[in-house]
Amino acid sequence: MKAVSSATRKSARRVRDVRIVLRAPNPPEYRDGGDRASGKVIKPVERGLAVLDAFLGEADWLANQDIAARTDLPKATVSRLTQTLTALGYLTYSETRRKYRLAVSVLTLGFAAIVDTDLVKKARPLMQKLADDIGAFVGLAGRDGLDMIFFENCHSASNHATVGLGVGEHLPMAASPVGWALLSGLHENERTYLLDHMRAYHKRDEWMTVRQKLTDAQAQIDEKSWCTSSGDWGPDIIVVATPLLLRDRMPMVLLCAGQSRMLTKSRIDSRAGPQLLAIRAALQKMEAAYAQG
Repeated sequence: MKAVSSATRKSARRVRDVRIVLRAPNPPEYRDGGDRASGKVIKPVERGLAVLDAFLGEADWLANQDIAARTDLPKATVSRLTQTLTALGYLTYSETRRKYRLAVSVLTLGFAAIVDTDLVKKARPLMQKLADDIGAFVGLAGRDGLDMIFFENCHSASNHATVGLGVGEHLPMAASPVGWALLSGLHENERTYLLDHMRAYHKRDEWMTVRQKLTDAQAQIDEKSWCTSSGDWGPDIIVVATPLLLRDRMPMVLLCAGQSRMLTKSRIDSRAGPQLLAIRAALQKMEAAYAQG
């Protein structure tokens, strides 16, 4: 059995076209309680997580029979689950050992969980206030290889037209205004290293365009600490992004995005941009206070 490569797996989950979508303010399935309130468990999900939990002991590599013994699941069920988890990138299969072990996607989930448990808890109310104030999508993203991964997003309570991106979704760093903002905030050596690795995935003309857009983003950030992109996520989507660099944390990006009628140049300069910087400053202050005390 051949495992799906990391690049192939990410391309399947990577968002290719960012769009404005209509969002229901209160999803019907949860408005009156629904499955979340009733406590119903989705068995295939429960079993898949049980398979991953089986690797939390001392063993590095496990065969299907080992997993079956640890989970009390039928071996045939375990076989189907390990094949699926391998195809999705959560397990790695060794042909010589005929065994499995945890793969990189589990680490990605772990990084997201670390961010969610403390930084996102601090950032979420500030991000939601901005989303409501300007009627736009507000997000927090970080680097996952040569992609950007979304750790959190907030949607405006008053505007049901929002950007169709969710937590855990990936965008190519080189082709995303969020990626350009992150690259602009990195040390020159790290930025050069990433760019050298990205270059192999682009044709010459495409790469020249990427480098020009990165140069433009860097110039904007040098001037006003945020960069603005128009049309890169779609003909009517404006993106405003600023690097978020916190001590002892991975580099991240704060951003807001929405339709051009909501994010006009004057609103960006007077509200969206300055408020993104205010959130960044507040998070930096919270982190500094935590480190001291």
